[in-house]
Amino acid sequence: MSTIRRQMEKWRSKLILLFLLVHLTSTISFSPPSHGCYWTDSCQNKWVGGCGKGHVIIDQSDDCNGLCLGPKYPLCLPFYTHFHCCKPESPKVTDRCAQCKNKVDYGDEYICCTDCSDPYLSDKHTKLGYCKTGAELAVQLKPREVFKWVAGPWMQCSSPCDGGIRYRDVECFGLTKDASIPHYPVDNSRCSGEEMPARQEPCNLNHCAEFSDSNALGSERSSGMSAWMVTFLVLLGLATVGCLGFVGYTLYKRRTSSQHGFVYIMLEGYS
Repeated sequence: MSTIRRQMEKWRSKLILLFLLVHLTSTISFSPPSHGCYWTDSCQNKWVGGCGKGHVIIDQSDDCNGLCLGPKYPLCLPFYTHFHCCKPESPKVTDRCAQCKNKVDYGDEYICCTDCSDPYLSDKHTKLGYCKTGAELAVQLKPREVFKWVAGPWMQCSSPCDGGIRYRDVECFGLTKDASIPHYPVDNSRCSGEEMPARQEPCNLNHCAEFSDSNALGSERSSGMSAWMVTFLVLLGLATVGCLGFVGYTLYKRRTSSQHGFVYIMLEGYS
């Protein structure tokens, strides 16, 4: 019994020593990066451990979500974990936010991460935030917008004479200095500083009587031209028939005269 008791005391002392070592490793101080995100080097107690001063916990995992496996970062014991920490910082000025899809619309500014990952703001008033990927937080002023009226083509007049009305579409559009961003429709109140082009105007102000007279004159001209054309065609046909008759008569005379000459020659030979 004494031997068993001694072995149990040895195992208990080893477990206590192991617990103390783990606890000491979890409380060892470390110097976190000046900015960006990082995983804690050592496994820390889930309730006692945490990030360095001025940093916030954004995630925790026993194996750093698969990013810290290896001899330097072994799996943590139960109730211990690695903490993913980030230090909120003020955004740096850049001109790359407009190219990123993942950005925060902050009034007159865009806030983004320099690698175009999702930015996170911890304080909207001071604009403090961080990027989980460790990239720097950045800010860019929005391109200056210009609002102008854009008028479409006129539609067909409502009446052919005696005065009609024609309409067209007029809308307010926003434009930016960035040529890659096309113009986009906005509320008409944005273009209140410019005079709005007319959406309708009178058209076809001629009286219908004048319109009909001009049509009649045009029809008379067309009918006169058609009579001249018929006369010309008739004369051309008569001339053609006359020419054909003359040619046919000439051929007939030649043929009959050649036959009489042949008969005369034959008679002269017999005589």
